[in-house]
Amino acid sequence: MREAHTMIKAARYINEKDPHSTAVMLLLQGRQATWVHCGDSRIYHFRRGHLVTRSVDHSYVEHLIASGRITPEEAATHPNRNILITSLGGKEKPKFDFGGAGNLADGDSFVLCSDGLWAYFDDDEMGSIVAAFPAREASRMLLEKARQRAGGVGDNVSLVIIKLNEPESLPGTPASGAARR
Repeated sequence: MREAHTMIKAARYINEKDPHSTAVMLLLQGRQATWVHCGDSRIYHFRRGHLVTRSVDHSYVEHLIASGRITPEEAATHPNRNILITSLGGKEKPKFDFGGAGNLADGDSFVLCSDGLWAYFDDDEMGSIVAAFPAREASRMLLEKARQRAGGVGDNVSLVIIKLNEPESLPGTPASGAARR
């Protein structure tokens, strides 16, 4: 992400534009997950459709929520909801927040997305769609609903859904519940 920040910042001088790029990354290792984000691209961790955790945006309205000045419901329509406190490519050094989860299980899902998607869903609706459908179909449904709800004026949309499933045993291998090396 630091390298991306440097490259975006360099492109800013070439293109004479002031980008405010955001990013989210996920690393899966065995039954462990580690993630990092900058800006208001989010990661959601669902377990069988229920929110376990989500990243907290680096935005002005998230700061207002955290300080108790507005409610999450007020944030949804706040006139400054798209103001970022940190981002990639800006003049200031970006802030990165890290998170993680252990003991990942069959049925856990991760959604990595930009605000062009999450702005149109509450956690329960997103979790329900992700749990009810295969990742590809859930992605298609979320993208279509976000575009419909944006009415042709929404932000750009980026989306990745990762669903964890216990691997099926191959003939001649131990069952999934058996001890593994």
